[in-house]
Parts: sequence; C-alpha cells; structure tokens
Amino acid sequence: MNNQDAVTCDSITGRWDKLGSMASTLCALHCLVSPLFFLAMPAFAKVWAHPASHALMALFVVPLALTVVIFGYREHRERWVLVTALTGITFILTGSTLPYLPKDMNPFPVVAAAESLEADGACADCCPAVVTDEEGESRLHMPPAGIATITGSFLLIGAHLGNRRGCARCRKKREEEDESN
Repeated sequence: MNNQDAVTCDSITGRWDKLGSMASTLCALHCLVSPLFFLAMPAFAKVWAHPASHALMALFVVPLALTVVIFGYREHRERWVLVTALTGITFILTGSTLPYLPKDMNPFPVVAAAESLEADGACADCCPAVVTDEEGESRLHMPPAGIATITGSFLLIGAHLGNRRGCARCRKKREEEDESN
C-alpha cells in the first residue's frame, strides 16, 4: 500500500468508524430508553419494540461494522479490535434472532417466565419494558434478546473506537517515517 492509498484508507475508515460508533450507540440507546417511552406512550411501544426493529438495525449495523473493522484491521493489525467486533456482531445477531425462536426452543427460561406479564403493548421478548405482575407490582423486565443487543452494541462501540485509535497510530507512524526520510 503506498502513501496515497494509506491516507485515503485512513480518512475513509475514520468516517465510517464514526458512523459505526453512532449506529451502535443509537442501538444501545434504543434498548435502554425503551421502558421510558413505553410508560409515556404505550401506543408507540408497538412500533418501537417490535422484534423487526432489531432485525432491521442488525441489517444496517452488522455489514457496516464488518466492513469498517476489517478494513481498519488490515492496516493496524490489532487483533483485539477484530475479536471485539466479531463478538459484538455475534451478540447483535443473537439479540435479533431470539424473539423469533419458538417458545419451546428458546434456551432462556427468563423469557418463558415473562410470558404471563403484561408489557403495556411492547414486545416482552426483545426490548426492556416495565411490566406488571399478577399482584399489580411494576418492575423492569430485561429479556435475553435485549441484554444480548445492548452487550453487542457496547462491544461494537469499543471496537470502532479501537479501530479509530489503531488507524490513527498507523497514520502517525507513517507520518513520522515520512519525516525521517
């Protein structure tokens, strides 16, 4: 790779890593603020917490993360960035798949136990929600799909930040080598 290609590679990777960090942050915020929206606007919960929202987000986040992190990894070779991104992607895909598993195939008994709880119109299988049990007590229900998605989002945020830092170090090293020549 010559210097012209390296500069282009760095600037493109940096922009896409920023976008990837923002997308992962929005994904995490989607899951974390859902209970507040559900309390304020129960009708909004039917759209906001629909399992398809996770699948649509994964269709955007996963290819972006894969492309940008692999592109950056080729330059900086920091294995932890690649492993963190792939782990985050695995969590995102798991979180977007769990709500679609048949109840008898779902490996997490927490979801099955929450079936009798009312989540004020929200999808109790995917997003955190404030639920009311038979005694009328409200509590926060955190389904496995939501936990997986939030975990994956935070891992991807870390991977994008590491990718940006790794590319910046490579760019600085190249600049120092160019100055010494």
